[in-house]
Amino acid sequence: MTTPLVRTTHLAAAYRRYLNSADAPRFASDVDDRYCGSTLTSLLRRGDVELRRAAALSLGTLGDHSAIEPLGRALGDSDRGVRLAADDSFRALLVRDAAPLHHQQLLKVMHLNDGGEYAGALAPTMILVDQAPRYAEAHHQLAICWHGLENFFQAEAAYTACLWHCRYHYPAWQGLARCRLMLGDGEAAISALKRCLDICPDIENARAQIRIIERKLRQANDS
Repeated sequence: MTTPLVRTTHLAAAYRRYLNSADAPRFASDVDDRYCGSTLTSLLRRGDVELRRAAALSLGTLGDHSAIEPLGRALGDSDRGVRLAADDSFRALLVRDAAPLHHQQLLKVMHLNDGGEYAGALAPTMILVDQAPRYAEAHHQLAICWHGLENFFQAEAAYTACLWHCRYHYPAWQGLARCRLMLGDGEAAISALKRCLDICPDIENARAQIRIIERKLRQANDS
């Protein structure tokens, strides 16, 4: 009795080699030789689990602006491995989604914001947003600046601008929720957190925040 022949796609074979070797440049090269971005996004949506994982991983290196929304949808995939790969690729593309000069400017303001230097980051981030108004991550970094400076009205506006350009930007939904809470609108904060969870169901701290806010709202109504 013979064993049935199992067809393995080039993408699946490249992905298995990557899992064994962790050689990301070779994986990207192998995929780039055979697949265009539109094919990868189609596989991300309709392939089996292995192909969806491979497509999500490869789009982080080979994808462009058009892959951001498909990756955003994949953040809610039924398979956790797909969700994790899509998350890494989604974040990478958000940062890269601009001209090289603007990308470099973004990295500088991200470094300042990560270090809590919000005042120092504010002016260059405002300039970046003015120069690249469709750059969602630039608006997100501007929101982080304003948030860190405790100007919650400006932060809310910047988070909203980020989400206008990328509705799947779940960290912006979380930031928006924090702003709304600081501005005294607990119901709107819950709404933003629920939207965050609709996009990315693995964010347990968002669920915990919803429970805390709901409990506080009930206590306020009971008093």
